[in-house]
Amino acid sequence: MPGATSTRSDGESPEPLGYELTDEYDMPAEVDATFRTLRRVAFGYFTVFLVVVAAVPVLTLALDWWSQGRLIGGMSPSFAMAAFGLYVFFFVLAIAAATLANAVEDRMLGGPERDQHEQRSTPL
Repeated sequence: MPGATSTRSDGESPEPLGYELTDEYDMPAEVDATFRTLRRVAFGYFTVFLVVVAAVPVLTLALDWWSQGRLIGGMSPSFAMAAFGLYVFFFVLAIAAATLANAVEDRMLGGPERDQHEQRSTPL
């Protein structure tokens, strides 16, 4: 219901429905800075992803032992990398990207629960 207001129990001035006086919101500049930082993080991780994925065929063309050498079970290093190594790499990269993105967002964007925690942990 647009424009609807509620009356507080103590008879004070009305406030919009769904909002409380204690709610805090991030400023548009903070959200924009966070977005730009997370975009740089994403491009950085995408670059690492692209370099590693492209390295497998490049190594196959450049190094004979990469495709002709034999490891445990008769697998070539190229096959082992494609069969197992890339999946481990993808998992590690995903964990690292998610951890960094969450840390950046937590540091750059505030919230009532974060501000209350900081106030309690600050010595008087």
